[in-house]
Amino acid sequence: MKRQVINVLIGVILFLLVYWNFGIIKMPEKDMKQSIQKGDVLLYRKFWLFPNHNDVVVYKSNYFLQEDSSDDKRYLFIQRIVALPGDTIKIDSGNVFINSLLEKPNAFYQRNYIVQLKDSIEKFSYLNESISEKVMISKKFEYAMSLSYQQYQALVNDTNVLSIESQLDHPSIFEENVYPYSEDIRWNKHFFGPLYLPKKKDKITLTKKNLYVYFPIIQGEEKFSEMRNDSLFINKKYVNEYVFKNDYYFVLGDNRDNAIDSRFLGPIKRKDIVGIVFYHFHY
Repeated sequence: MKRQVINVLIGVILFLLVYWNFGIIKMPEKDMKQSIQKGDVLLYRKFWLFPNHNDVVVYKSNYFLQEDSSDDKRYLFIQRIVALPGDTIKIDSGNVFINSLLEKPNAFYQRNYIVQLKDSIEKFSYLNESISEKVMISKKFEYAMSLSYQQYQALVNDTNVLSIESQLDHPSIFEENVYPYSEDIRWNKHFFGPLYLPKKKDKITLTKKNLYVYFPIIQGEEKFSEMRNDSLFINKKYVNEYVFKNDYYFVLGDNRDNAIDSRFLGPIKRKDIVGIVFYHFHY
């Protein structure tokens, strides 16, 4: 009897250790296609949450919530860390630069293209079967396609492809749902930044331009903050310098043109990171 009790206690302790330190989640969206497919099962650790470049993280956001933003109701996102606290990120024509260095291409990153073929795609079974996200947009056999870098390279060298162009927003287009959500900083998902990611205890002198860039972050740290006449007020007092209280990261979905990520959510706090993915499998 004593041994049975001990075995039960050991089982409970092991269960709690696994529960407290590891998690399992199903990929909810297509944000990480082609690297991780919707429905894939991911294992993540909940300890030592200091992610590095290229880590895939699970994090909380209230982006889709309108009323109830309590911690247990916040939406979980799964995306890739591309920039760390202290980094500067810029996106130019969809190309990502970290500290002025162009991001290395990944064969599985996916972007949107306009592709013109010699004939209907149904005539080319190898294309029709290998490209799942496509729609015909003109009678000239033009198709809007979502392609991985690997697929893009294959089409560039395909003699049945007449032309292929990236589907980019114009630099002058302002997307109001793109961070920092201000017409004074007219960024969109293909032309974004440069944005310096604050480290905890970083101090900045506020200017008209950087106030618009950082005000959404400051709002998240200071409950009683407001902006009036291009100036910051916290607890109704004018502030011309600000010290950040958190470390901030920038995440992107591998499905670059179709993901809701830091371009829309803004930089994420380290304390909102739930886990770091270490394994995933498809079934």
